[in-house]
Amino acid sequence: AFPKKDHAPTFKDVAEQWLKIKLPSLSNGKHQGQVAGTLERFAYPAIGSLPIDKIPRTKLVEVVQAVQKGGRVETAHRVAGRIAAVFDYAQDVGYIESHGAGGLVRVLQPRKVKKPMASIPPGETGTLLAAIDSYEEPVTRLGLQLLALTFVRVGELRGMRWAELREDGAVWVVPEDRMKAGLPHVVPLSQQARAVLEQLRVFTGDRDLVLDSPLRPGHPLSENTFLFALYRLGYRGRMTAHGFRALASTVLNEQSGFAHDVIERQLAHRETDAVRAAYNRAQYLDQRRGLMQWWADWLDRQRSVKETRWEN
Repeated sequence: AFPKKDHAPTFKDVAEQWLKIKLPSLSNGKHQGQVAGTLERFAYPAIGSLPIDKIPRTKLVEVVQAVQKGGRVETAHRVAGRIAAVFDYAQDVGYIESHGAGGLVRVLQPRKVKKPMASIPPGETGTLLAAIDSYEEPVTRLGLQLLALTFVRVGELRGMRWAELREDGAVWVVPEDRMKAGLPHVVPLSQQARAVLEQLRVFTGDRDLVLDSPLRPGHPLSENTFLFALYRLGYRGRMTAHGFRALASTVLNEQSGFAHDVIERQLAHRETDAVRAAYNRAQYLDQRRGLMQWWADWLDRQRSVKETRWEN
């Protein structure tokens, strides 16, 4: 520890102590590098060698506003948060009594809010499914049906291989290299999803890829194939391929009765807790089998009703 009288440690000294505590709590190695790297690149050159108790707020404002120049608004917000965390740590361990690093984001432009992907309201699901069922190109049509039934990310589905099916086709295991969270993802397949796959076998069963492109054999359907198909069906600006995830999340959370954790697991949303993520990777599998069958049955009910209200 550093002496608290006369010689306060420098900002860099305190930051390195904080990083030793902070970094092990981050499960993602890339994120660990980013946290340490932002301080090294943007904070240390200006304030790294200054004693932690001698850095005025005006200097911190200069640092974060300098980061913002050149359009790095998101990075500036992150740097402001990490500088404040270092000062909080310095206060907690007694190097300083108080500090002026809080609320630095007030001097920055607001972060851009990501616009959510377009997704229809649940009451319009039946009409959408009927439109998809009428789509002429069979591999694209069956791919959209499978996307609706599994609500995986488009890249995960495009890369789907026949060899990834398990348990006589009852389960699909997406390998970690195609998953956003970098962990394998288990997708229980409903009776309806298995029926779609059987239809796809007629077209691509002798190939590696389930959604092998009719135009470019040996390659998956292009990223825009699904989106353009939805455009042609009249859903431009109203529904995207990613929108099936939002639709499923809304309906499952509001109507299905399944626990939120089970739904989140099936959506493959990233766990913030590393231990919990490892424990939960294949957890809730029985409930998830039930959830996927419930979802497929709900879709079928919308097909038969095609009303403009949300069916309960």
